[in-house]
Amino acid sequence: MKLYTWTVAPNPRRARMFVAEKGIDIEIVEAGDAENPAILSEAFCEKFPHRRVPLLELDDGDWIGEAAAICRYLEAIYPEPSLMGRNPKEIAMIEMWDRIAEWEGMMAAAEVFRNTSKAFAGRALPGYKKEIPQIPDLAERGKARLMMFYDKLDAQLATREFVTGDLFSLADITALCSIDFAGWRKLGIPEKCTNVARWHAAVSARPSAKV
Repeated sequence: MKLYTWTVAPNPRRARMFVAEKGIDIEIVEAGDAENPAILSEAFCEKFPHRRVPLLELDDGDWIGEAAAICRYLEAIYPEPSLMGRNPKEIAMIEMWDRIAEWEGMMAAAEVFRNTSKAFAGRALPGYKKEIPQIPDLAERGKARLMMFYDKLDAQLATREFVTGDLFSLADITALCSIDFAGWRKLGIPEKCTNVARWHAAVSARPSAKV
């Protein structure tokens, strides 16, 4: 198997952290362009019309796109240590909070980043050949969504070590990657969100957070 990643992007980091936490020996391939790190290489885009990373290429030539789907596949093959739940309730809670972190955190940060970064002018949505213009109002909405996400996460972490309880999981990985991504646009953790700050310091110290 090969895991195609892109060092500068948050979604591939989710997959890299998952692999690191599992201790899986897998070939990691950088899909970013060597001369312009703000774009994916033409060779990758020609081979995989999905045009997004992370992407897992299987030994039989099939491929799996999207971070959560890749992690689900790897969890099934390498069940220990569990990162997606040890019982039905835990599995559901982790999936729920992973989706919340992705859609209310990472996607909100992406609205800001892709609609304000000069490097992504004409590429406001990933995976398309067609030019997609930036919309400044979406950036403002993204900022508002992020603040609501921080409040929701802070309340969730008030009585928990990790996002869903005592198990470090994919939900923590996605939340961490979302918050660090938001930091690129100076939209880091608000001072009032002390529970998020405590949790963020702890999970950032894990070796997998450095990959």
